[in-house]
Amino acid sequence: MSGKVARKNIERYDIKRSPFSLHPTKRDLAVLLGETVNDLKTLSIPSFKEQFVVRRQAETGKKKKKLRDLVYPESRLRGIHERLKFHLNKVKQPSYLFSPRKNRSQRDNAETHLDQDVYLTLDLKQFYPSTTAAMVRKWFQDELGIYPDVARLLTDLSTIDEKVSFGSPLTPVLCTLVHRKMFDEIADVCDAYELRYTLWVDDLTISGRSIPAEILDKIRQIIRNHGLKSHKIRFSTGRRPVFITGIGVVGRKLIAPYTLNLKIQECWADYHAANTVAERDQCIQTLLANLGTARFIVGPKTAAGQKLSSEMNSLRQKKAKMYREDAAESLKRRTEARSLIGSSQIADVPF
Repeated sequence: MSGKVARKNIERYDIKRSPFSLHPTKRDLAVLLGETVNDLKTLSIPSFKEQFVVRRQAETGKKKKKLRDLVYPESRLRGIHERLKFHLNKVKQPSYLFSPRKNRSQRDNAETHLDQDVYLTLDLKQFYPSTTAAMVRKWFQDELGIYPDVARLLTDLSTIDEKVSFGSPLTPVLCTLVHRKMFDEIADVCDAYELRYTLWVDDLTISGRSIPAEILDKIRQIIRNHGLKSHKIRFSTGRRPVFITGIGVVGRKLIAPYTLNLKIQECWADYHAANTVAERDQCIQTLLANLGTARFIVGPKTAAGQKLSSEMNSLRQKKAKMYREDAAESLKRRTEARSLIGSSQIADVPF
């Protein structure tokens, strides 16, 4: 036996078997969240809750930098969000959802769309800010059957400023569940036309041999029916790279994004310009990390992946040789220094 413990699948049951679907009382909810009923009620009061809320601005985006207003919980309120996330993450998710999910990556999302002819990508505009407390409360009541007073308490705890929190650990999984009906309706449309469909947070990707224009109309109508908007709509063909959540798809191959290749080129330039062992070592570490990412994307068994593996092995050998040479040089300097000290002591002897 290897001694390794097999990782259990965190998604254990359907939403109807969730503890939130079993008509919990406020006392049941308090037990689930590790708090008392009075503490939960106090934490739901906006004036009291505010002391556990962080408000700041942060730059997001790689190409076009955007200032986003982050509002997220900390301390006791964050603990509530973490426990809610823990329980909601146990709900089984549909196959088309790739994030937020354990053991699923952007590469897996892109790989689903290999060897297709036409691609349709679109985003949900302001997905998190558009998910209101009213939507969350309606989901708790209508979909889970939670008592109105408990649903109100849960909504007050899981939202800030009457919407889900951008920056909370709970928000990604909560939004996938609140909008599950909408995403399922889109999946049904894609199934009817025998198309592949995946979802990464708020990025929808649809691919197939052909995508009739009417499909886009139907999908956008579904999104509007659920109180959201879509944008960044793009049709692409498989004749040139189609980037899906940052991973390039070209026919049956996955390719690394241009930004990663550019970063690798810059790292090589820094490596060749480095003068000290410490500088070269840092460059090698950065190069190995970026080359490893590129190899993961293209696949270690592909020709491009094997070439990247060779580069990485070559770098490791250069690193080992560099340290051997540095150690030998240090030993030589110490030996010469001891010889000089010994010679000077002999010259100072008076007889």
